[in-house]
Amino acid sequence: MNRQWRVARYPRTDEPIGPAHFDWVEQPVPEPADGEFLVRTLCLAPGPAQRGYLSPGHADFYGTVPVGEVMRGRGVAEVVTSRHPDYAAGDIFVGSLGWQDYSVQRPRGAEFVFSNRKIAAPSRPLPTTTLGMLGQAGTTAWFGLHEAGGLRVGDNVLVSAAAGGVGSMAGQIARLKGAGRTVGIAGTAAKCEWLCKVLGFDAAINYRSDDLAARLRELFPGGIDLFFDNVGGEILNQALANLARGARVAVCGYIASDYAGHKSGPANYHHLVYQRARMQGFVVFDYWQRFAEAETALMAWYRAGRLSDCEDMDEGLERMPESLGSLFSGGNRGIRLCRVAADPAHLPLLARNLASP
Repeated sequence: MNRQWRVARYPRTDEPIGPAHFDWVEQPVPEPADGEFLVRTLCLAPGPAQRGYLSPGHADFYGTVPVGEVMRGRGVAEVVTSRHPDYAAGDIFVGSLGWQDYSVQRPRGAEFVFSNRKIAAPSRPLPTTTLGMLGQAGTTAWFGLHEAGGLRVGDNVLVSAAAGGVGSMAGQIARLKGAGRTVGIAGTAAKCEWLCKVLGFDAAINYRSDDLAARLRELFPGGIDLFFDNVGGEILNQALANLARGARVAVCGYIASDYAGHKSGPANYHHLVYQRARMQGFVVFDYWQRFAEAETALMAWYRAGRLSDCEDMDEGLERMPESLGSLFSGGNRGIRLCRVAADPAHLPLLARNLASP
């Protein structure tokens, strides 16, 4: 049988997301038609955008999943049977699988070449790495820093939600590209310690216990050159008050503003004028034609032991609602993934130099 999570109802804006919003059902395993192939899900990647799939008010941007349909989600899978000449049993596929054990797939257009594709040379743990470090988290961090943020050698960089999936990658990339100082903002002392001791951040701020404004002034005496923002809200407001001349703000997410009881813009936006700074939003899929650029650089750092994949693994398809909910409660550390089935035994283990960052 094919186990599935289907949308039961949409959460209110201020309501924690969890199992109450989904129905657990079992259906017969589907059969592929001509030109299609059946895949078995190995791992799924919960992401903040998936809450947008359950928000009718975001329909124009995300595309709301109708009530009663299988919840949308990206994953990596093994081809089980195929009626397509370019796919064979045992191939590894990454794409939009949905929250289920099995799905029927078919090749899609050129614009999906990196988001829905066969992995050319799969190896363990590449199936999961393709979802996270080499997937949406890694590419979002890469293009957000380089394109929206205009990252330059010597920049003093601040990253909000730095212990999350995108933030943990953004801080490491900034460090590896020659940032002058890389500072992360997180919500617990343990996460702040992890950022500094494991990922190589120069400093970390606990926004729950530290005086954020005072710590920003202390750590950025000359101002923030590049702020990679994943949250919006008051953290964005305080960062704007500490910008350096010519600073850039890359707006990746707005979780603190989008799911709060009230919405308001930053009061300190006038600092963009004073400091001749710019603030730019971006969507990673605008750069799909260049995903190989990010993938090549990230994999080289990973193979050399200079980049952590930051995987935070849940176990079992039945855990997907809690896995998604944890992204909005601070329950994850790094890139949250959910293992559905074991990696195929025929895949070789990826050779890697385990040098410290």
